[in-house]
Amino acid sequence: MTGGLKTGKTCNKLLLGMSKDDRGRVESLLRREWLATRQYLERRGELQEKVYFIESGVVSNLETSDIPIPLEVGVVGCEGIVGASAICTLLPQRDSCVQIEGEALSLGRGEFQTLLETSPSLLRYLLRYIQTQIVQISLAASAGVRATVQQRLARKLLMYHDRIGNDDLALTHEAMSIILGVRRASITHAIHNLEAERWIRAQRGLVHIRDRAGLVKYCGPFYGVAEARYAEIMGHES
Repeated sequence: MTGGLKTGKTCNKLLLGMSKDDRGRVESLLRREWLATRQYLERRGELQEKVYFIESGVVSNLETSDIPIPLEVGVVGCEGIVGASAICTLLPQRDSCVQIEGEALSLGRGEFQTLLETSPSLLRYLLRYIQTQIVQISLAASAGVRATVQQRLARKLLMYHDRIGNDDLALTHEAMSIILGVRRASITHAIHNLEAERWIRAQRGLVHIRDRAGLVKYCGPFYGVAEARYAEIMGHES
């Protein structure tokens, strides 16, 4: 497939927030591709060939180094990229796996790094994005200690809902157990309780958001902070 994307044909917030010149340079190299569920876009310690600007779907950042079962430590959707380690010319320090299928706009890692070397403004802009990821991971760690399993599940459902833009989330019990790092029995219990409040409706392989406002209120301080800080960090020039 040849590279090059027509201006305006993107949903990715990072691309939309770039300066006109930087966006034009990046878009001239982009290729659209499909991301399948459970497809790995990055593996820890391995040099990856591509950087992905996510258009739709959700990608999980997974910690796998010292635990037998992967644990989600971050999520990426249309607000971000997979392959951010290339910004710092480093190898990935975690796996990135597609949790909900979608599309991405990709370019080669070498092409991406050449753009950064020739555009200080693009480098500064994307370093701000890395800061938003640090914020997300920090707040996830806080929720992991302070929130109940039910609150953590509600928080994650909201984060996925933000990125999908659809009330139907294609998530299995197995996927949610990886997302939270708990047993499937704990997921089943949490889902039943959230259903009892009429905030969600679950069926095999699918979670339907019925009352987003109820979920937000239930999460309290554990949802909304990372989202507000993303807007603050990416919305202002440094």
